[in-house]
Amino acid sequence: MFPDIRWITPMYGFGPDCTHVGVPEIARETLTQMSRELLGTRGLIAIYIPEGTEDVYEPGGKRGRVVGAVRLVKMPPRRKLEDYFYDDWDGSRRWPIGWPCDVVYAPEESECPFLREHVEHLFDPGSFGSYVSRFQHGPFELEPTMRERLNRDFAQFTKLKS
Repeated sequence: MFPDIRWITPMYGFGPDCTHVGVPEIARETLTQMSRELLGTRGLIAIYIPEGTEDVYEPGGKRGRVVGAVRLVKMPPRRKLEDYFYDDWDGSRRWPIGWPCDVVYAPEESECPFLREHVEHLFDPGSFGSYVSRFQHGPFELEPTMRERLNRDFAQFTKLKS
């Protein structure tokens, strides 16, 4: 079955053992909207490791790439957004809210597409900065043309979960 990547969110690390996505407090409403739209559907969230990820997070070859896709799962009983946080490298609570997920795709980093290449192909050369500046407000819904490109990319990868 063809992937259905609909949203994208930045993270500073990612792997097949990821259990949740975390976002800044400013993205609370967006996270809630995303969960309403995606829960119970085939809809996925692409995971992007920003080009500007600092070395302290050890991004390696994942920097600048769309490194996987996750599916949000139902919030467990008696759990809330604040239970799915990520602390920063220094122990501070940088991403204080989140949502549980299952990893659907986690390909080898060398196979992962560079977001910049897709953005500059679909839009204009030099448009990358304004495109990724939206991440300052958390995840965002992908444009149909970007969805199509990422879905095509990820269709070649083996799913970890259906």
